[in-house]
Amino acid sequence: APRPLRGLDDKQFETNLSALGYTGFTVDDSFTELTARAVRAWQRDLGLPRTGRVGIGDVVYGPGGVRVASAAVRVGDRVSGNPVSYTSTSRMVTVNARADRLGWARRGGRVTVDLPDGRAVTGTVASVGRDATAPERAGGDGGDGGGAGEATVAVVITFADQNSLGRLESGPVSVRYASQRRADVLAVPVAALVALAEGGHGLERADAETSGAGSRFTPVTTGLFADGKVEVSGDGIREGTKVRIPR
Repeated sequence: APRPLRGLDDKQFETNLSALGYTGFTVDDSFTELTARAVRAWQRDLGLPRTGRVGIGDVVYGPGGVRVASAAVRVGDRVSGNPVSYTSTSRMVTVNARADRLGWARRGGRVTVDLPDGRAVTGTVASVGRDATAPERAGGDGGDGGGAGEATVAVVITFADQNSLGRLESGPVSVRYASQRRADVLAVPVAALVALAEGGHGLERADAETSGAGSRFTPVTTGLFADGKVEVSGDGIREGTKVRIPR
């Protein structure tokens, strides 16, 4: 009888073979005839010759479950290079972000992802690429092209709750993030801003008529714009001030 093969690679293989549901052998560092029987059953299910042996390069190990992304060869083709590419089974989003606008892309940062079905879910920045890629030029002639500001960097966003993504496996999404924040400020709808003749912006106060002073415009200093509102400050502008919005 052939002598059993021994080694940590045998234990690694038997551990994975057992995880696939094949039994009849003991998971240890010895490749025995019982292991070979399980291998033949595994080969039979794969439609391979039932040799009971596993050669170098027949098996590729991954850190977890994988999903085959693409196959570059067909049955019967001569194999070379990397014939199969695979990804993680966890769904994620890859954003080609402008290299000059990466202030938001910090590992562990939270973003909002708008899905194709209209729902919004929370994601986490998992990694930020170290290499910038120049945009492709129309016609492929290279040319002088745009500046480095148009280069992009790959940003990967992951999701702790995979069920929140629904049943879609792929599709276009929009990623929203907070580039700036303002706390405890006064804000009005952007439509309330009016251009003043002397320059700058102002607000038409709705309480001017009731006070007998007539309609008047109050100059304001604008700050951050977000979600249809604008941060404002100025003399006579305080919480509760009512302003007019043109119809």
